[in-house]
Amino acid sequence: MNGASLDALVAENVAVARAAEAGRSSHLLFHRRFRQVLLAFVAGRGLPAHDNPGSATLQVLCGRVRLTAAGESWEGIAGDLVEIPGQRHDLVAVEDSAILLTVIPFTQ
Repeated sequence: MNGASLDALVAENVAVARAAEAGRSSHLLFHRRFRQVLLAFVAGRGLPAHDNPGSATLQVLCGRVRLTAAGESWEGIAGDLVEIPGQRHDLVAVEDSAILLTVIPFTQ
């Protein structure tokens, strides 16, 4: 079995995001029938508008983020979980943040 400390990965990736010119970091956790990626962003950075590649959820591990799709916004804090809408969407870190993105691709 492969395991990981999410707390340690969050701390590591937030530190990398703070030092990175792009203001973000990512760490692929699992890539099998589903994909899980830990993403960290400094405040004001995120993911520009993009299509959803499959059924997906976003769990906020630390900080605060805003997910926007079809004119609606959802703001989440540590411990919150949301299903990502199927339409085009974007994500912005309101403060330094880390999220766990889980995706089941449509191509299965």
